Amino acid sequence: MGDLTERLDVTRLATYVNKIQELSTTSKLLAPVYLRDMIVGQDVAANLLAKAIQADSRAKAQLERAEAIAYLDKSRDYLESRSIKDTSEARKQYVNIDEDVLNAKEQRAKTEAMVVYLKSVLSELRQAHDDLKKIAYGDQNMTPYEGM
Repeated sequence: MGDLTERLDVTRLATYVNKIQELSTTSKLLAPVYLRDMIVGQDVAANLLAKAIQADSRAKAQLERAEAIAYLDKSRDYLESRSIKDTSEARKQYVNIDEDVLNAKEQRAKTEAMVVYLKSVLSELRQAHDDLKKIAYGDQNMTPYEGM
């Protein structure tokens, strides 16, 4: 469970993201080539996003499981060792300091960040694709100042 984010290899995606920078110097003749790259890039990003969402769901479930174990099983021993009265509030406080819960929260934060990042990349690739369509096929609705 600890290597959910390591399984998402974004090196292939980086190739397509780097091509977005090249679009500022593209011409109408090269636009169709870049269009294909943006389509493939979107496919790669969507595939990685699906895997990241799956990893995030698993991380969420693992976090909830760790919290339940900490609350129901581990807190009693901790509270007894500290001579603290075993109450619902004391158990909730223990959950916040349990090592397994903290690790699960860190893993969940990583997976959430990966989902947000991949959504952003997918959006950027879609916007680049739309811009390339305007370059390749012409957009009669553009003002004379657009694209400068």
